[in-house]
Amino acid sequence: MHVGAKFGRLRFAGLTGERTRDGHLIGRFGCDCGQTADVATSRVRSGTTRSCGCLARETAAGVHTTHGGRSSPEYGCWQAMVSRCCNPESKDFPRYGGAGITLCPEWRSFAAFLAHIGRRPPNTSIDRINGNRGYEPGNVRWATPRQQAHNRKDLTIVTTPLGAMALADYAKRIGLTKGAAHLRLKRGKLEGVAIV
Repeated sequence: MHVGAKFGRLRFAGLTGERTRDGHLIGRFGCDCGQTADVATSRVRSGTTRSCGCLARETAAGVHTTHGGRSSPEYGCWQAMVSRCCNPESKDFPRYGGAGITLCPEWRSFAAFLAHIGRRPPNTSIDRINGNRGYEPGNVRWATPRQQAHNRKDLTIVTTPLGAMALADYAKRIGLTKGAAHLRLKRGKLEGVAIV
């Protein structure tokens, strides 16, 4: 991390010479709002901390307006995410929290979650980019059903005469269903196509 490097609203000014209780270096950062903050450099580098705290305060203030908060679609998605990762009574817990899918501690706060991911675009839902990692900064996005389908663990990527792509996309281009293309691939009857 070099002096002047920008991370969200924070600009690195230098190391303080101190460490957190768990040994991470603490850096001094100037925030766009004019304040300074001493923060673990690892939290800033990972995107967990993006401001001196002003971003969370602004988001929290917005949550309590008539166009945010508990009645918002973002709140419903957040609440379901927290439940499936942290509540053993949730019907989805066995596939998430029970299977090791974690929720970063900062996102137990709706304001912090919303500050990171922003408002939900129409026809999207929460999606983990890497399905093996938890709900954490850098691994979560609002995604369309098509994007989520492409992100599934059972997605088959193939090389084709048209380049590398999902088997489902290639099947659509050549006028087959995904099932028919998969069967032909399995039987070696899709010429020039191989699983990556």
